[in-house]
Amino acid sequence: MATEVEQHINLEVEGGIGWIRFNRPEKMNAIGALTRTQLAEAIKQAERDDAMRVVVLTGSGRAFCSGADVTEMAPGAGMRTPEDVGNVLRNEYMPMLMRLRTMPKPVIAAMNGPAVGIGASYALACDIRIATPEAYILEAFINIGLAPDGGVSWLLPRLAGTGIAYEMFFTGKPLQAVDAHRLGVINRIVPAERLEEEARDLANQLASQPRQAVAGAKRAVLHALTSTYEEAMEFESYLQEAQAASPEFAEGVQNFLARRAAKK
Repeated sequence: MATEVEQHINLEVEGGIGWIRFNRPEKMNAIGALTRTQLAEAIKQAERDDAMRVVVLTGSGRAFCSGADVTEMAPGAGMRTPEDVGNVLRNEYMPMLMRLRTMPKPVIAAMNGPAVGIGASYALACDIRIATPEAYILEAFINIGLAPDGGVSWLLPRLAGTGIAYEMFFTGKPLQAVDAHRLGVINRIVPAERLEEEARDLANQLASQPRQAVAGAKRAVLHALTSTYEEAMEFESYLQEAQAASPEFAEGVQNFLARRAAKK
């Protein structure tokens, strides 16, 4: 008799919103091998399905994600050699995080609690973060003798500054929600009971915006992060030139002119 596979990741579509939910509350949503497989499939589906115009990533229980399941790194467990650790990062985590960061639709992290290690990488790879007061970001790799992973060495200095990133990496000190909000790492803090409502309201607002314009804005920001000012302006020119021929642009201009005429 076949054994029913546990669902470590849930994907639900609500209107134009795809909700990806870590679903191991008993382990604070730690990511093991099965979680990685299911999460990769959910992210791939969210990227490819045009019915999902916005994606929300969140957790079950009291944590967003407590990071990798360290029990699978113990001797005799799933990762048997140092090369196994590197290969999981390169071949499994990297493609998922790149999909989150570059998919042509907004991705919101609804941080219902701590985001730790690779869990923080997922939160930081999203475009917008909404968090509860109890949430925090923790890079505790130093405590197990490792450097940070999941692209956080690139993301965190750009979001919080190198000084904050270094202190977190060197000490394992958490970045509390209130400080992350002050630094601009988190967009807003809301009560726990309102988190999903706030995320849903924002997602609905973004889903109602012109699809190509939203995708273009995301592409422009990602390009600008690694380009010169001049290169960024040139890329913006390219994007607007391409979008100026779209039905979205024509409709937007007509609507703008109609609203202005109605105000006269």
